[in-house]
Amino acid sequence: MATTLILNSNNKVTPSKYEYVFPSNVKFDKGDKLGLQSISMYNSIFNIEAQRGNNRLSIIWNADTSVQYDILIPDGFYDVTALKYYIFNFMVLNNLYLVDANGNNIYFIEIVTKPAEYAVQLNVYALPTAAEMTTLELSYPTVHLWSAPTTATTPQLIIPSQSFGNLIGFNLGTFPATPIAENIQLISIKTPQISPVNCILLGCNLISSMYSNPSNLFYSVPIKAGFGNMISETNTSLIYNQIASGNYGKIVIEFYDQGFNSLRLHDEEITIVLSILKG
Repeated sequence: MATTLILNSNNKVTPSKYEYVFPSNVKFDKGDKLGLQSISMYNSIFNIEAQRGNNRLSIIWNADTSVQYDILIPDGFYDVTALKYYIFNFMVLNNLYLVDANGNNIYFIEIVTKPAEYAVQLNVYALPTAAEMTTLELSYPTVHLWSAPTTATTPQLIIPSQSFGNLIGFNLGTFPATPIAENIQLISIKTPQISPVNCILLGCNLISSMYSNPSNLFYSVPIKAGFGNMISETNTSLIYNQIASGNYGKIVIEFYDQGFNSLRLHDEEITIVLSILKG
């Protein structure tokens, strides 16, 4: 006979761990089994986080003097457009832009999607000389600590980690590798993985398998919903896992990504329905 247990936000102990405490210790014997009946949760998995090491970029501003500016991206979920505007906002805060005759800001580094090519494109535009600024009717922002280069020169974008590069399909490095006098467009060299987590792995302290690492893995939940939407999985035909015999005071459910890394859930609203089948 199967017993149903439900875990929800009240059982949260960390962003990646939920615990159900038994009223008293429970003894499980050989042949007892555990299955996931259903899970409902919001997709609150960030794609950029300090713990992933993918939250930093740098810009080398090659004006009259070359200066490097480091960008720290707050933890969150960013698509390519959001990343573009975050970089724009950084450049505004640091006065790394020009203004056209109509009062529009002109930026010299941008990333954009290329849907037809399943790619991301990095556009880098050469900073104009003072004479070119006059011809193009461009002006400095009200406050600026730099002057036009003597020769038109591109700024550079530094991708310091492969984990960030994977998001937009680039390797780590400096783009362009050396400053040049012309505008340049660079296409990602591999498929961008803007969502680095493609499935959720569940672990449970009742499970100890010699075939998996971590040994407590017992279920995989595919991510079928976009960020902020509901992920829901219901099993009409349960697949049970053998419970390691012993005495237990609680059930611990842990969340991992497909690389077996601890997975932080930023929305604690969740419903996990477990089925325990006595042998």
